Amino acid sequence: MIKGLALRPTMPDMGGVVRSLLGVLLVAGAGLHWGGASAAGAAGGAAAIAGATALQDSPRGRVPLVLGVSAVMGIAVLLASTFSSYGLAFTAVVALWCFAAGTAWAVSANAGVIAAAGSALLVTLPPTEPTWASVGTATGLAVVGGLVQAALVAIWPRRRWRVQRDGLARAYRALAADARSLAEDPSGHVDPEPLLWLREAFTLTDAQARRRPLAYRAWYGLPERISVTVMAIAGKSKGDDVSSRVLTAASDVLAAVAEPDRSQRETAGYAMGRFDVVAGAAEGPEAALVQRLSEQLRDAVQLRFGDASPEAADLAQLRRPRLPGRVRSIIAAVRGQLSWSSPVLRHAVRLASATAIGVAVARFADVPHGYWIPLTVVMVLRPETAHTYTRCVGRVAGNVLGIVVASAVILLLHPTGYVAATLAVVFLGVAYAVSGFGYLALSVALAAAIVFLVDIGGTAGAADVGDRLLATLIGGALAVLAHVAVPDDAMVRLRQRAGELLKTETDYAATVIKAFVHRLDDPAEALSSAWERAFRARAAFEAAAGASWSQDRPFRRWLRSYRTALNAVTTACAALEASLPAQPSATLSRDFTAAVDSYVEALCGDPATPGSPWRVDVVRLAEAAQRVRAELAGNDDATTRVLVAEIGAITTQLGNISADAERSSASS
Repeated sequence: MIKGLALRPTMPDMGGVVRSLLGVLLVAGAGLHWGGASAAGAAGGAAAIAGATALQDSPRGRVPLVLGVSAVMGIAVLLASTFSSYGLAFTAVVALWCFAAGTAWAVSANAGVIAAAGSALLVTLPPTEPTWASVGTATGLAVVGGLVQAALVAIWPRRRWRVQRDGLARAYRALAADARSLAEDPSGHVDPEPLLWLREAFTLTDAQARRRPLAYRAWYGLPERISVTVMAIAGKSKGDDVSSRVLTAASDVLAAVAEPDRSQRETAGYAMGRFDVVAGAAEGPEAALVQRLSEQLRDAVQLRFGDASPEAADLAQLRRPRLPGRVRSIIAAVRGQLSWSSPVLRHAVRLASATAIGVAVARFADVPHGYWIPLTVVMVLRPETAHTYTRCVGRVAGNVLGIVVASAVILLLHPTGYVAATLAVVFLGVAYAVSGFGYLALSVALAAAIVFLVDIGGTAGAADVGDRLLATLIGGALAVLAHVAVPDDAMVRLRQRAGELLKTETDYAATVIKAFVHRLDDPAEALSSAWERAFRARAAFEAAAGASWSQDRPFRRWLRSYRTALNAVTTACAALEASLPAQPSATLSRDFTAAVDSYVEALCGDPATPGSPWRVDVVRLAEAAQRVRAELAGNDDATTRVLVAEIGAITTQLGNISADAERSSASS
């Protein structure tokens, strides 16, 4: 295997997985007892989707998120139960639902996957004559499946979440105590141990940290930045009363933030108001530091108490955004992708048309186990603009292998009822275990779990294996034909490849820069892995550039400048790697290390989204680079100066890329 491709897979939190699987088993068993095989399959599927949602890393609000997913799954089952016995009406419902599910990728990748899972639940429910009792039972059990997962999250939260909450409280309490101590004695210091413990609680691996949004990483990065600013204010104190009062007021805010319950929201607002009054008296060099501390404290209150920027004059802004505000933001995100060049809209069209055709073929041609046709389409199609056909074929092959494995178990054990539900849960556990190995292994496990969940009544026999495989192959063919009939726009594909290349290059740069200030477990492997990803992304970009070559002068100018800037970034990374010390220097100050960490976080940015090319937040990056340069003052270490110089070069080139991208977008 190529060195650098041997990436360690990541397994979700074991306790969280067990909790999720237990919820699926309980709900499927309840469905068998009260609703029969069809309702049990719907309830188990809804519980599995809600349980997977609960395992996602999110900055806040896991229980409300699971509740929302439960409602969506309930609607899917309600529609399926009501219209499944009416061929034309059900085909139309599936088309509309899948179109909406396709546009959900405009909100986020997680939203797109959840919506696709709802589509799978919709198409797998068997056609039955609707009655008030059958529809109500199936829908109610599906909703209960999600509610059970929400209850388990609340009663049995993941251990890492508890550790993170404790770490946040400990870090902010320590900062509050240190700020008050520095107000009395400016020669003191900030205890680094709670901050280091907090970072370890939130960061498991570099790969996981890169996949999380900046909002998530701010949980541990913000207290570190606050500590640096507090120390800077204390260091510039001349024994006057202003610095002392500023640090005392900051201590009050931090103490309120350390206890993020309802009773502390109002306290935090009033504490911010008192801090603003005191901060207004700061003058000279301290004024800029006090202003920075004010912004950081506001960010801390914002993260701990809600998404709106807190103002003491309007405590209502401390509340979390209400449902209408969230709905408006979702509508705005979807509306931004309603142009024919958008990869999200084209994916929605492909998904809706292919699943509708699959349902029609299954119903009107009376294909045995025909639900595997639209189900395969839903499992295969993604808004991808690279390696599309390879991934389609890989996912279809995974489905086929999963069906074969599950069918072999069925022929050997003839499971029904609770045994089939248990086997479905076992294969769901396998899916969690192999999720880090790629989409092929995941497809195998998911397909096997679906076989047991859908056929929980044990009605299938040996002859059904071929029917499932045939339906799966038909669905795979429909998915590929959908890509052929509605291909992605060539220029959009190129810009997506450019964004992916930029992301891998910045990840490579972040890995090299981080190695200067932190000990990595295996620096050679980490750097090799990052370089291999960047190399593959560059090959994909050049292939897309060759396929979409244009004589348009602005396009050729953008392509030339983009390559030049990225080559300069690669050169800077190579220079850094050549200067990389065997171990980080012991003379590096904690403030300098924190500044470099902030730069690395800004460099990694938010995860890529399907709807638009990935870009760097150059404003945040420039601010972080400026802070690194400021912390260099007085450091004569040659290696450190090389690091800061190359950080400046990388920042400049990424700024050029961003400016060229904006000019190119404006001209097009």
